[in-house]
Amino acid sequence: MTTETRGSRGFWPMLAALWLVWAARASVGFRLDLALDPAHRLAYSSGIKVALWVLPAAAFAWWVRRESPVRALRLGRPAPRALPLALALTVVYLAGVAFDVARKHAVTMVDLGAALAQRGAAQFAGGLPSAFAEEALFRGLVLTELTDRWGFWPANAVSGAIFVSMHWPHRIWRDGLGPAVFADAAPLLAIALALGFVTWRTGSIWPAVVFHAANNTLSGVL
Repeated sequence: MTTETRGSRGFWPMLAALWLVWAARASVGFRLDLALDPAHRLAYSSGIKVALWVLPAAAFAWWVRRESPVRALRLGRPAPRALPLALALTVVYLAGVAFDVARKHAVTMVDLGAALAQRGAAQFAGGLPSAFAEEALFRGLVLTELTDRWGFWPANAVSGAIFVSMHWPHRIWRDGLGPAVFADAAPLLAIALALGFVTWRTGSIWPAVVFHAANNTLSGVL
C-alpha cells in the first residue's frame, strides 16, 4: 500500500504536472475556446477539465494509491447526519454572495432574484460538470492526499491555496501580471475552505459540487 499517513509517492510531481498542463491550457490553449461558437464553449471547457483533472486524478488513485477512485475522490454518498450542517453553511455563504453580487452590480435583491428566475436554472445545470471536475480534483484527490499527511485543517488550507493558484495562469495571460490578477484571491480561498469543510464533514464531494455550482451561478447571473 502507498497510502500511509505520509501520503502517496509521486503525488507532488503529479500535481505539478497537472498545474503546468493547466497553465498551458488556460493561457495559449484558451485561444481555441475563443475560436469556438459561444454556444459550445461551456461544454468544451467542462470536457477539458474532466479530461485534464478528473481522469488523471482517478488514474492516480487506482494505480498509485491502489484505491478505488470512488473512495479517493470522495464520490460516495454523503453522510446523512452531516447534511444539515452542510446545508446551513451553504445557505449562509450563498446569502452573503447574493448580497455582495447585488451590491457590486448596484441592483436590488429583487432584481437579482428575477435574473435567477430567468437564467439561474440553466446556468446552474450548465455549470455542474465544471464544478464536479474541480471538486473531484481539489476536494477529492488533493484534499484526501494532504489529509493523509497533515490532518484536515492544514490540508484544507493548502488545497485551497492550490485551488486559488490554478486560477492565475488564465488571468495573467488575459490581463497581464499585476495586482488585479490576485484581487479575488481572498474570496476564492474562502469558497475553497468552505467547500473543503463541507466535503470533510459529509465524506463526499457531491454537496460541494452543488454548493460550487450554485456559487458560480450567483456570481455570474447578472
